[in-house]
Amino acid sequence: MNREEILARVGEAIEESSTEEIDWSTVTEETTVESFGFDSLAVLDLIFDLKQEFGVQIPVEEMLAMKTTGDLVTYLQEHSELA
Repeated sequence: MNREEILARVGEAIEESSTEEIDWSTVTEETTVESFGFDSLAVLDLIFDLKQEFGVQIPVEEMLAMKTTGDLVTYLQEHSELA
């Protein structure tokens, strides 16, 4: 799976988990994770959704350390069973 495909699938998960209205068409790999308006429950929801989607468990501390969407894509590319 290439970066664009991973980014698209991450986008679907983020749209479901975020409490903010997100126009995913404006999101790039440089978009900050903070801009998605996640609270602690939304982060846990996102981690669960990504585990279901990509077959990878992301430790909470690792998720919180990710600053951009690109960081998340890179992590999934390196750790996913599907990438």
